[in-house]
Amino acid sequence: MKLRQIQYFFSQYQVGQLFKLERIFTLDDVKNYANLIQDFNPIHLDEQVASQSIFKQRVVHGMLSASLFSTLVGTNFPGAIYLEQSIFFKAPIFFEEQILAQVAIQDIKLKKGRSILKLNTTITKMDQKIAVTGEATILIN
Repeated sequence: MKLRQIQYFFSQYQVGQLFKLERIFTLDDVKNYANLIQDFNPIHLDEQVASQSIFKQRVVHGMLSASLFSTLVGTNFPGAIYLEQSIFFKAPIFFEEQILAQVAIQDIKLKKGRSILKLNTTITKMDQKIAVTGEATILIN
């Protein structure tokens, strides 16, 4: 990365910078995701089975909700390459429940002329309960 590109990058992205996305997952979203990845776990799709679970109702696939981190990276860091992601599922996300996904820049490092960003990743429910948390590392060319 040339000096001018580095200066532009650091003026564009800063530690502490926060990117947000609100989302509500519907039954159709979950059905489409289940069909796409072939995960038909009844906790997501069968109301009767889910009613007998610890959650008492159907829940959104955890990886579907966590995919919002990729959405935030792809839309806010064009051309970024995902290197890693840790994910901790803390609370279920239910159908038609509004959630807020956030990605915050925790650290920026230069390595071999490229920028490596460490990100805090969080999905919060509207009652302020954290549903999903973790960290991501991305590479910016």
